[in-house]
Order: sequence, then C-alpha cells, then structure tokens
Amino acid sequence: MSDGLCLALESSSVRASVALERAGKVVFSVEIEAGRRPSEVLLEPLEQALSLLSGESIDLVVVGTGPGSYNGARVGIAAGQGVALVHGCPTIGICSMEALAKVRAGGKCLAVGDARRESFFSMELCGGALLGNPDIVGHKPFMQKVSSASRLGVSLLTLEDPGRLKLPAEIEIEWATPCAARLLEAWAAKSEREREVLLGIPPEPFYLRPPHITQAR
Repeated sequence: MSDGLCLALESSSVRASVALERAGKVVFSVEIEAGRRPSEVLLEPLEQALSLLSGESIDLVVVGTGPGSYNGARVGIAAGQGVALVHGCPTIGICSMEALAKVRAGGKCLAVGDARRESFFSMELCGGALLGNPDIVGHKPFMQKVSSASRLGVSLLTLEDPGRLKLPAEIEIEWATPCAARLLEAWAAKSEREREVLLGIPPEPFYLRPPHITQAR
C-alpha cells in the first residue's frame, strides 16, 4: 500500500488537517482551524486533495481517532469511511497521539490530559507508538506521575490548554497538535503484523473509558 495513494484525515483537536501521499511521498498537506465546526472546515481541503487524483483510486484512508474532541474524531472517521466506500479501499484508525512531532521523533513521551469527572489521564509513548492503555487517576497520583516523568526528562505533551491540568508552573508541558501527514508517517512505521491488526479493526473514536450505554428497559 505504500506504493499507492494514501489519504489521511485528522480532526480530533483544535486544528484539523488533510494529507495525500503518493508512493510514499506527501503531495498535499493542509491544516485549518477546526474549532467547533470540524464537519464544515474539513470539506474544502478534502475536496482539494481529491481533485489531485486525476482518475486514480485511493488505496488506503488513515484517520486520527483521538483522544481529543469526540465529535471531531467522529467527523474525520465518517469522512474517511465515505471516501473509502467510493474508492473501494480500507479505512484504518490510529491514535492521534502518534501523530505528534515529538512522538514521531521516537523519544520517550507522556501524553496527558483532563479525563473529566475530577480525573486525569496519561499515555506512555516511545519509538513513535503508544505503549499501552491510558492510565486514569485522580489529581494527586496524576501530579506525582507527571512530576516523576518531568524529572526523568520525558517529553510531556497535551492536546489541550495545559492550564486545565492544574500542575505546578515549573513542569513544562507542550501544547501539541497532531496532523494528518504524521498519521501517514505513523502508518508507514508499523510492522506488517501491526498493519494486519489495524486493517481488521473498524476505526472508532479513542475512548478513555468504555462508552456509557443506557440499556433499554
């Protein structure tokens, strides 16, 4: 698939992006402010990317699944699946944290954020990939983990305003943004086995917790 056309969509954060890759080279990449209207702002750059196809078919669609804006991730996934349906190709989802610049550089990173309900999450990444499930805890153990990572020189990253995390000012956290072009880098770095697994899983928004479902009576 790396020799064909790959389309990537990322819309789980405040900036949405679209990228098109041909034979391993990015030929189109654009980022736009998404705000609260990802479904509207994603349409124009997506149309621009598709206009470059010249009758060619896309071989793979890669979408960022978050964590971040749940609605934004759903918009990206739906748009990606729509394009894949037309072109008869698969859609795969990749955690948006893997599309951050420092994560792609390969070093040890700790992605952190507000998990709501008075809890906070952290996600360990290394070698450009997520190492496990999110750790969701109260503020005190969260602060201890972040402080420890900071002392060890681990890069601290968040997709939201660091002020929401209520951490000491001396702890430096980068407010980072994932992008579609780096989603393509993350896919290219996957092993054949990892690709097979992703191809067998329908993309869905990255849940920090299992989705709440109300059972019918």
